[in-house]
Amino acid sequence: MTERRAGDILVVGGYGQVGQEVVRILAPAFPGRVVVAGRSLDRAEALSRHTGAGTRARALDVTAPDAVAHLAGVALVVMCLDQQRPSFVEHCLRSGIDYVDVTASQASLAAFEQLSPLAARTGSTAVLSVGVAPGLTQVLAAQAVSSLDSVEQLDLFVQLGGGDTHGAAAIAWTLENLAAPFDVYRQGQLHRVHGFQEGQWVHFPGEARPRRAWRFNFPDQRTVARTLSVPTVSTWLCFDPPGLTTLAALSVRWGLGRLLRWPLFRRAMTWLALRAHAGSDACSVLAKAEGHIGGRPVTQMASLQGRREAAMTGRVAAEVARALLTAPRHGPGGVVHLERFVAPEPFLRRIAAAVPDARYEARAAA
Repeated sequence: MTERRAGDILVVGGYGQVGQEVVRILAPAFPGRVVVAGRSLDRAEALSRHTGAGTRARALDVTAPDAVAHLAGVALVVMCLDQQRPSFVEHCLRSGIDYVDVTASQASLAAFEQLSPLAARTGSTAVLSVGVAPGLTQVLAAQAVSSLDSVEQLDLFVQLGGGDTHGAAAIAWTLENLAAPFDVYRQGQLHRVHGFQEGQWVHFPGEARPRRAWRFNFPDQRTVARTLSVPTVSTWLCFDPPGLTTLAALSVRWGLGRLLRWPLFRRAMTWLALRAHAGSDACSVLAKAEGHIGGRPVTQMASLQGRREAAMTGRVAAEVARALLTAPRHGPGGVVHLERFVAPEPFLRRIAAAVPDARYEARAAA
């Protein structure tokens, strides 16, 4: 492995569910360079000691006025926290620091995209949509449409395991968006829909029967409509076991969405979800593209199935970080989404090979 850039690798939120995985993967590959950062110095130091490989700890609050001072000597930032404002990202790009972000916040992604001219001027690269959804869903989408002459519709499916361990922030975000209104592209125009009020059947490879999935406000569906020029895109969510999906859909129908607008109720539900586990730790994503090849209608599918959503997100982030640190730079920097940064097929195969019990498949639908 040839290193293109010297300097520290700052993993912000490094002791969280996703951050721990990023640190675990990058520390032995880049000894003495990984810095675990977060508001709790004690937790950062504990993970640093456990990881070894010269890993260091740093107390860092990205919202504090002195946060920029912690960027001295940094080559790359991997951000595993959601941010309210883009000021820290702007400081990174202005300083010529490469940047990787796992956020699923539409507002944050839109704000970061506006920094692309700045990144191009300084030669830094920011990669967004780095995770499962957004992230792998978009790379699978790129793979599914790659062989089609034209694409009419793209459906993205995400399955999360009720027995998996998810961070508090991820659970709170899911609950907040469970019944939220949002926009999707239909025939190139934005239309308003609501979470868990419209369903779609999906048959993941290797499963005995199809599952019911429901509309959900992942930002990938709006991103790939633009980056892959697809007129109609939707993302659908289901859980394992299927009964958990049914319970979520019924809860929305019974008015749970209105209750989740209250912060106190949402915190209580987050607390409960952190402690109640049912089902497996399966994590599956599938893209289904409908279009034409030589005038003939064709449906192409690409899927990746594995375990532990946070581990899969961490693996994706670590692979992107490795590429930024080692690959030769071609042309100016900028802000790009994952599907525009990686070659879909090789990237998906690398992720599948690195994730326990993972399986990647691309094929035409029967």
